[in-house]
Amino acid sequence: MIRLHRVLSGATLALSLTLTGAAAQAQTVFRINGWLPPTHPIMTRTLKPWADEVAAATQGRVRFEVTASSLGPPPTQLDMVKDGIVEAVFSVHGYTPQRFPLARVGELPFLSDLSEPLSAALWQVTDKHFASRDEHAGIQLLALWAAQPGRVWTSKKPLKSMADWNGMKLAGGAAINVDIAKALGGVGIRAPGPQAAEMVRRGVTDGLFIDASSFTDFSLQGTIRHLLDFPKGIYSATFFFGVNKAKWNQLSQADRDAILNLSGERLSRIAGRNWDAEAAKSRENVKAAGVEVTMASGAYLAELESALRVFEDDWLKAAQATGIDAKAALAALKASIAAHK
Repeated sequence: MIRLHRVLSGATLALSLTLTGAAAQAQTVFRINGWLPPTHPIMTRTLKPWADEVAAATQGRVRFEVTASSLGPPPTQLDMVKDGIVEAVFSVHGYTPQRFPLARVGELPFLSDLSEPLSAALWQVTDKHFASRDEHAGIQLLALWAAQPGRVWTSKKPLKSMADWNGMKLAGGAAINVDIAKALGGVGIRAPGPQAAEMVRRGVTDGLFIDASSFTDFSLQGTIRHLLDFPKGIYSATFFFGVNKAKWNQLSQADRDAILNLSGERLSRIAGRNWDAEAAKSRENVKAAGVEVTMASGAYLAELESALRVFEDDWLKAAQATGIDAKAALAALKASIAAHK
């Protein structure tokens, strides 16, 4: 079984943006590509505090720095760290879905209303059920987390019935966003979150798939006027975080252990919990902006669930073909989410 807990602990190192004292004397620096704004909650609430913990735990021997500007687009992150362009990386599985067929289980519709239980479940299932497939080969995996499960946001027309989806152009960062739009009669366009938000602002698309916190993070007040909400998210974007394996192996065993103790399921949970908190705050901004909210329920929700059930069936078939017990993995994921308190 892959020791994901140990791998995930290294993630803390990567995000120390400004460290002082012992951290300034670090002997090993891991650079992480700054493809998100430095003010994004992933950076400020999760990675920066984690990196500070790592610097303290290693007595300043290891620190993480974020590049001043992006050295490559989000879909290239894994190759960038494997090739040594940067030493640490986080990105979205759905940007390169062909590389992560098993991790896409966390994207499935209507799994969870919150990020934290889904993040913890994704870590647990990857550790127990997916380890033999090693989808993150080439990096030392440090954490896995899910964005707050997403909703559908539109600029002009609300989605109050199945008929309203016809012809709607909707942007989203994950491949499943494109497939969901098509399954419901719309047109999906692949674009990372910041780019998708800009496409709506420019009127290129009618709306987008994002979570509630991204309404604030991507400054969509005044652009988005309608929200289709769900008791559980219609999808979730899942993230991985890891470091260049060769550089990781150069660290002392003591420093690797110290980092791992701060990572794994622990860091995955923290990332999810922070995302949930940001989403809750952002929903106040949604309300203040006067966004019209339609909650899918009753017959409408049943129609959506029926139309999107194919995604679970397709994942089970593809995952089973890799040699894992796909039904057991999916059942474990759902049980872990349900057990969250």
